[in-house]
Amino acid sequence: MSTPTSDRVRPTGLVALVLSGALLVGCLPTGDSLAFRSGPDPVQAVRVSGNDVTIVGPKGYCVDPTSSRERTEGAFVMLGSCATLRGEGEGPGKPAVLTALVSPRSDPPLVPDPAQLERFFRSEAGQAALAQDGRAASVTLLKFAEDGPVLYLKLRDRSEGRPTDLSDVAWRAIFPLKERLVALSVTGHDDLPVADTDMRKTLDRFVAAVMSANKDNTDGQDT
Repeated sequence: MSTPTSDRVRPTGLVALVLSGALLVGCLPTGDSLAFRSGPDPVQAVRVSGNDVTIVGPKGYCVDPTSSRERTEGAFVMLGSCATLRGEGEGPGKPAVLTALVSPRSDPPLVPDPAQLERFFRSEAGQAALAQDGRAASVTLLKFAEDGPVLYLKLRDRSEGRPTDLSDVAWRAIFPLKERLVALSVTGHDDLPVADTDMRKTLDRFVAAVMSANKDNTDGQDT
């Protein structure tokens, strides 16, 4: 069935912003397994994108400085259980792996709404942007949900090169913030599965923590 012309995703500023810096590609390091590396002590929060955006995890999660990086095309931050990062075990519950990606600032500012984002991610270009290997065929979209300015989506990514100890199912949240797009994700471990409802709750708390940390300048968004 052909897609109505009005719903097709064109190479607009939104698409350019999403794809610039590979906002949603490469959310996880490649390799046979994922392991947080020893190095600087974990921190509660980190400022990225010219110190304009603060990334902070929900309670119990800390930033791993050794697995986070910032480049001209965007910032990537990985978070894990504070207890695990400090070498104190896994901590309470079943901790997941959290990531945050922040696109470069857009000029002019773009503030896409969830419906615009959903149309993009249902397109071939959007699904390729979601895939670890950049191939649309690697991704299966499982669920979409909207909450204010945030688009939530659940997906299965069977990309080659993904860490084998992580689940291929993840929840993500994408929303505009300070003239940028932010993508937050929650992924469970294969040997320590996280229930779907718990992943979504963790993502909700992650979104709330990031919005609260950036409350003074959230482009007029309610948090």
